[in-house]
Amino acid sequence: MRLLPDSPLAPDTGPKRSGNPSDPEREPRGWRALAVALAGLLAQSDRARVSDAQRHESEIASQRAAHDRDLLQDREAFLGVVAHELKTPAAVIKAYAELLDAQLADASTPPSTLREVVANIRDQADLMSGLIEGVLDMQRLRRGKLPLQISRIDLAQLAQTVANQVQQTTPEHVIRVVAPDPPPPLLGDRARVRQVLANLLENAVKYSAHGEIEIRISHGRRNGRDCAIVAIRDEGAGIDPENLDPIFDLFHQGSANPVRGHVGLGLGLYVARQVAHAHQGEVWAESPGTGQGSTFYLALPLDFASPS
Repeated sequence: MRLLPDSPLAPDTGPKRSGNPSDPEREPRGWRALAVALAGLLAQSDRARVSDAQRHESEIASQRAAHDRDLLQDREAFLGVVAHELKTPAAVIKAYAELLDAQLADASTPPSTLREVVANIRDQADLMSGLIEGVLDMQRLRRGKLPLQISRIDLAQLAQTVANQVQQTTPEHVIRVVAPDPPPPLLGDRARVRQVLANLLENAVKYSAHGEIEIRISHGRRNGRDCAIVAIRDEGAGIDPENLDPIFDLFHQGSANPVRGHVGLGLGLYVARQVAHAHQGEVWAESPGTGQGSTFYLALPLDFASPS
């Protein structure tokens, strides 16, 4: 008698499949292949993420290295300009001091001549102090540590004071202050706001040989806020459109050569903009183009509250 495979008396020839549907032996081979494929895809995705992360880190390292090189170049250029600018007043002070020493030894030298020499020494020392203070201001601004001494400011009156002081240095220009609708007094650091006005006005003088410079004080809105707005318009060298914003960068020198005076450290407009930002305000420039003059603006919000 031949026993059928399904007979209870048939010998056990191998493992039987479980009746449990979750038994792996019952899973179709297609599912196993799919699981293997998914595992491979996951592993490939992980490798791609690692590769992307490594590539990103490499790009960051490359950008950091390029930034460090640019910073080093800027620092070297800045130190060269500082050394050159400080060298000039130092040499003048030395020469006048030697002249003063010789004149003091000559009893016939009139007192007026001695006073003139002393005045020149003082002017050059003030110039040197201003250059050094500009460097210190730049460091404070870069670190975000510019202290503000807040008080009430009459902007029209302050602008007139600055205009009178700068006018004494430039008989070639006529500086006018116009305030048909002056803003109410505002809160700010008087010394710092004066510094901004002086930097913008001296820039206008530097880049115009002669003519009228108008300082217009008005009350308007800027970026949705009530502001006191100062517009300083000159008839000088003008600015190319592509340079209207870069001229406020650190160490930037205008494309046009200054008409009067030395080139400077390239800090004046940078400091002006950063001081305005410290007052939650703005500084910007407009110009029709080269040779057509320019207008520099300062906007200070009337609702400024110094951060505690």
